[in-house]
Amino acid sequence: MVLFAITVSFFSCQAFSQFATLDPAVRAALDEGKKFEHNYQLGSALDSDRKALKLAKGRCAECLETIANLQLKMEAPKDAAASAGAWAAQSSTPVEKGKAEYLQASALLLQDQQKHSDALLAQADQILKRAAADDPSNPSIHLLDGHILAMLKKDAEAKNEFVACATNPAATPAECLRAKNFASDLTLARGEPAPAFKITKPDGTAISLDSLAGKVVLIDFWATWCPSCVKDVDYIQSIAESMDKDRFVLLGVSDDSDEDKWKRYMADNRMIGLQVRDTNHAISDLFHVSAIPTYIVLDGNGTVQMRATGAEGDIKGKVRSLLATTAIHTASISMK
Repeated sequence: MVLFAITVSFFSCQAFSQFATLDPAVRAALDEGKKFEHNYQLGSALDSDRKALKLAKGRCAECLETIANLQLKMEAPKDAAASAGAWAAQSSTPVEKGKAEYLQASALLLQDQQKHSDALLAQADQILKRAAADDPSNPSIHLLDGHILAMLKKDAEAKNEFVACATNPAATPAECLRAKNFASDLTLARGEPAPAFKITKPDGTAISLDSLAGKVVLIDFWATWCPSCVKDVDYIQSIAESMDKDRFVLLGVSDDSDEDKWKRYMADNRMIGLQVRDTNHAISDLFHVSAIPTYIVLDGNGTVQMRATGAEGDIKGKVRSLLATTAIHTASISMK
């Protein structure tokens, strides 16, 4: 189960005017919550954020946004949807309201992954329709609604949403690529979209879901202190060594707190691929990783195609199959 903690990165919020004029006690409680969250004390962070909302007598858009995103992080999508809905009701601008509605729909979609309810998907679709009206410049709203409509088997409507995303002037190249592929083959859109993420390598290079668009990606959540991870290293590295470097990426996401030990281990084992440390669990939280090693395979459209705890199943075979399918699909698209 992955989804839409993408709201955390997609809606890295702009500072709305009311955010800057909060009562000092409310601001202090929110700042306390951020410190707890940074230290991965999520329960304490939520308590502080709720304290801030109470001090604001329930009228605090920033408090509600922070609470909703934190509840998603804690895998409480029902609570997150309610908080985002309250944020939408307090929004001061249509764009802010669109952001809140997107977050609310994302929470409902995550809730659907737990309950498999078409009613939740239909509710999310209606909320996204309102979000698109509130913020017509936002292509990601159409992309998300296209996924939801494809899951509901409303194919004509889904295709319209993907076309709306692809033709939106604000769409990124990666969003355009995915939207065009989904519009061409709606079966690709029925899978589980990966959350948007961004993390920085030691040399300062930023890695994001968009930067990997068009490539098959194997994400390896691991650590040097994890015996099962160490046991799998040769197998995982062999996948990276044997695949087309232009169409495949191995992204190693380490839980190591000791940077020097991590670097020594990678040097000693001549590890290749993109290697980063996820010291605050930002990426593992987005992907809802609860144990390591966890391996997640994404196709070229950023859709989750495989999730395994430990080297169970044929990860290498899955990657090869996706590379072959991607090549065939790309050729088909180029001929149209």
